Amino acid sequence: MGQALNPNQQAQRQFREVLEKFDTAMLVTHASSGSGHARPMAVAETSEDGSIWFISHADAPKIDEIQQDREIVAVFQQPRTYLSVSGRAELHKDRARIERVWKDSFKTWFDKGKDDPNIVLIRLNPSAAEYWDNTGAKGVRFALQYAAAYVKGETLKGPGDVEQHGKVQL
Repeated sequence: MGQALNPNQQAQRQFREVLEKFDTAMLVTHASSGSGHARPMAVAETSEDGSIWFISHADAPKIDEIQQDREIVAVFQQPRTYLSVSGRAELHKDRARIERVWKDSFKTWFDKGKDDPNIVLIRLNPSAAEYWDNTGAKGVRFALQYAAAYVKGETLKGPGDVEQHGKVQL
C-alpha cells in the first residue's frame, strides 16, 4: 500500500484530474491599461507538474501583454466542472516541443503548419488553482444537498459544504 496523501497532495491530484477534462480555456493577460484581456485558447498540452501549454503567433497582442506582465490566468468551464489557474507565463520557441504538442486542428491558425517560424508556445506555470467538480458521485451528492436546501428553504454555507471544491497551492 502507498502512503496516505496529505490534504494538499490530494488537492493537487484532484486538480490534475480536473485539468485533464479540458481542451480549451479563456486565457487572461493584462492589457497595457491594466485591465484583464481574455480570449479562448486551445490547450496544446498539460504537463505532470500542472503546467499548461498554449500555442500562439509570436506577433499576437497577447504576447506583448505577457512580455509586459507575466502573471496570467486560465479559466476553464464545462457544464458541471470549473477550474481557474493562476501563475506566471513563459514564452518558448523550442521546435521539439512544438512538434510534440502540435495538433492538426492548429493548421487553422498557422498556414505553414508546425514549421511556421511565427509559432510561440505559452507555458502557464501555475502557482495556485481553484476547482469545482460536480461530476460523478460528488456531483450527485452536491445535487442532493442543493435540492434538500432548496426544499427546506435553507442556504448552502458555501463550497465547503460538499467535496467538489478545492484550492491548491502549486
